[in-house]
Amino acid sequence: MDSQLVFGLVALASAASWALGTVLWRKIGEEISPFSMNLCKGVIGSLYLAAAFLVIRLEPMSTHDFLYLGISGLLGITLGDTFFFLSLMHLGPSLSSLMGTLIPVSVAFAAVIFLGERPSFAAWAGICLTVGGVAWVVRARQPRQGLVRSKSRGVVLRLLSVLFMTAGIICAKIGVQSVPSVQATLIRMLWGVAGLLCWGCLTRQLRGWVAPLGDLQLLRKIALIVFIVVFGGFWLSLLSLKYLDASLAGALGSTAPLFILPIAAILLGEKISLKAGLATAVAVGGVALMLVGG
Repeated sequence: MDSQLVFGLVALASAASWALGTVLWRKIGEEISPFSMNLCKGVIGSLYLAAAFLVIRLEPMSTHDFLYLGISGLLGITLGDTFFFLSLMHLGPSLSSLMGTLIPVSVAFAAVIFLGERPSFAAWAGICLTVGGVAWVVRARQPRQGLVRSKSRGVVLRLLSVLFMTAGIICAKIGVQSVPSVQATLIRMLWGVAGLLCWGCLTRQLRGWVAPLGDLQLLRKIALIVFIVVFGGFWLSLLSLKYLDASLAGALGSTAPLFILPIAAILLGEKISLKAGLATAVAVGGVALMLVGG
């Protein structure tokens, strides 16, 4: 089987894991803040990944790769996710999710500029179809009336999150080339946690963020979700990024909303509208173009 197809499927598996994690997070999202979720995800995820090295060995790596992966964690996890959560407070989930479709587009252009990637015409067409279909799915799923407190400020915060997440993906692409993907995931996660701890200390909110760790019943639920997100989301996304062009990996990884449709229908009883179904078909066509013609 063609390697691009294999790792394209890995990227799609990563998106499916993010989708499942998102739906599960939604069930406990009213119990803890997004910042707590982000920190818990980082701390517990780091412990999972560290445990993995009880059976596999750490490989030697260059300072260059270590720094790029670390910077990727700071930019993508600490700053990117934090600005995303802040934008969510001002824009609400609908507009914030819709603006998130800018990420694969910005990654594709950044990969051309900074990595020298040259996607084929079919790949560009697939990226455009996929991003357009995902944006359509997001619009079809969200209610027209959403919570919008401060639209202009929220837009600025969301654009900052897109910028930092894009930079994090590009740095990860550079750093992961000569490093095992599990090891790269751990390094990125540890740097992200360190950045979050510093952020919490500076804003004097750290005590509130770690409070959920004291609730054992809630902690068990979080631990299950983090396992899915870390090994299915973070690790598989880095694995696909290692072997695919960043432009393709970014676009394929953005398809999580497509997987949320059937997952939410099964777990939450949500209905799939005709518009959402048509939008999914468009996005799937884009995915097929990227996998076959990219």
